[in-house]
Amino acid sequence: MSAIMQKYVDYINNFNGNILLGCDGFVDETYEIVEERRSQTDYTAMPKLKNFGELLVERADGGVGVELVWKRRCEGGCGINTGRIAACLGIKPILPGLYGDKEIDPAFEEFRDSCEILSLGDPALTIALEFPDGKVLMSDLKAVSNLTWADVQQRLGEAKLKEIFKDLDILGLGYWSLTSNFDDIFKGFMAECEASGNFPGRMFFDFADIKKKSSEAFLKTLDLVQRYNDRVPLTFSLNEHEVFELFARIGVERPPLEPAAIAEALKVAREKIGFDELVVHTPDFGAASSAKDGEAYALQERQTEVVRLAGAGDSFNGGYLCASLGDLPLKERLVIANAATAFFVCNATGPTREQLIAQIEKAKDK
Repeated sequence: MSAIMQKYVDYINNFNGNILLGCDGFVDETYEIVEERRSQTDYTAMPKLKNFGELLVERADGGVGVELVWKRRCEGGCGINTGRIAACLGIKPILPGLYGDKEIDPAFEEFRDSCEILSLGDPALTIALEFPDGKVLMSDLKAVSNLTWADVQQRLGEAKLKEIFKDLDILGLGYWSLTSNFDDIFKGFMAECEASGNFPGRMFFDFADIKKKSSEAFLKTLDLVQRYNDRVPLTFSLNEHEVFELFARIGVERPPLEPAAIAEALKVAREKIGFDELVVHTPDFGAASSAKDGEAYALQERQTEVVRLAGAGDSFNGGYLCASLGDLPLKERLVIANAATAFFVCNATGPTREQLIAQIEKAKDK
């Protein structure tokens, strides 16, 4: 075994920590679109997201009718999809979120034992159109939009809040663009940390599609969150579309979509917004800029036997969080995150520690 692989093996077999991720929760109803049907049981699914876009443009002056074929009903959301990777790797994450009001929705049943599920109400609904190369997510956000910190306090109670915020290594909060009361919930998180005197070792954010909200709202939230960077190192994760939107909103020149160029632009953006880390994940690479470790990137091979794309970005984040529980260099953290993503899209679940090591061994860039 090479020295670099031994480093991964030693880390993956021994890392541990406490992770809390909140506070969304979705049930995803996933379909594929029929491109051509030959019989009741024989059809061809639309092969690319681009084909669907071209169809919409072609018929923009009239109407568009498509046939849907149901694929699955499953869990969705930042908390559960990110937490899945930690759970599969043997870390039992704490997941306050929307998993069912009176009882846990069957979509989340598989997570009862591997995660600490703390339900705050009924989940939101997402209709997902899935293609081999991408997806369209259409969500009814009422349940997520209406959630407030007061709701969290009422559902969990003071004693439970104190318990779950104790000795956290990583505290994560996701999907700002889908959560109307994100700032309110973030302030509640911080107030709980202040009250207990226990701040986590790191905070992690996935804002999702920032283009959806105004620059005024976005910059207001960035300023609110950044104030805590001196007390808690902040990590901000984005996909390739979101990072270009970030660059545009804070005045960073748009680089080509190439690993080294993106890493250098991340440094400029990170210094502008005052976060400890900026991370970007794309189908072809992960890149990051860190105040401590500088810049790095890790190439990702596109998988050819994809079975599920919804949750791929969250799986990257889950791998990155687990890789951040120790003192691994930045490049190695990105390699682990890439491996978690690659395994997930081909297996629709997270890897065990042994499977993660095997996935890294397959990677050309490690």
